[in-house]
Amino acid sequence: MDEQFKENAKKVFGFTDAQFDALSEKQLKIIASSGNRKKYKMIAEVVKSENCGYAPKVGDKYVLTGSGKLLPEECTFPICLWGLATILPLSYVVYDRLSWGLDPNEMLFDHIACTDTGCGCGGIGNVVFKVYCEKVG
Repeated sequence: MDEQFKENAKKVFGFTDAQFDALSEKQLKIIASSGNRKKYKMIAEVVKSENCGYAPKVGDKYVLTGSGKLLPEECTFPICLWGLATILPLSYVVYDRLSWGLDPNEMLFDHIACTDTGCGCGGIGNVVFKVYCEKVG
């Protein structure tokens, strides 16, 4: 581990020397692989919508960085906690794949639905998203 890496990590994350020195190899891998995650955006695109009060259209989307930061200025779907909540598990899959330098679009499970169960199950509406990644630039 070179000194420049250590100083950059301390600056970005606010680590003390003791905290940095206590990081595991896995934690250091996460930090060191941030460049891989910066190369991608994660998209959660509406592929199906029924009775959602926000009236999303197929193709509306949430856009996040490869590290999971929501980019509201690029989203075409309103910020909805019920929609975003289910994206979290797949964001960890994307994060992990990108951290290891793997293709994030080779996830086995790439569709998720919002937490509203829809009319037939006691809810009001339901939205299904396909999650995929696009290279930046």
